[in-house]
Amino acid sequence: MLVNFWATWCAACRTELPMLDRLAASGRSDLVVVAVSTDRNRALVAPYVKQLKLRHLAIGFEPGGLVSRVDAAEVDTPFALYGMPISFLIGVTGQVEGYMTGEADWLSAEAGGLFDYYAGVR
Repeated sequence: MLVNFWATWCAACRTELPMLDRLAASGRSDLVVVAVSTDRNRALVAPYVKQLKLRHLAIGFEPGGLVSRVDAAEVDTPFALYGMPISFLIGVTGQVEGYMTGEADWLSAEAGGLFDYYAGVR
């Protein structure tokens, strides 16, 4: 699973989200892609998603810090947001295998190899 945290104010997110949408539509049965908005104003998210024509990407909403945090001193949560966007790769055991901050080319051969490795494809 690839879990991406993003916001409507993030310029790199605007580039990365359509790529994640194409990845979600790619037909990989071994990969689930979820994009989680950290915007506090939920009313901003739906028009933004519509404007970017995101049709295949599962969109979540996390404005209150229930599963993510930006400050290390805050309550412990599963995901620490060190930058925006930030993506976490969750392995088959449910553990975070790694993360990447900033815009990434999730459609590249290298990304495909990473997904293959964690899915156990040889």
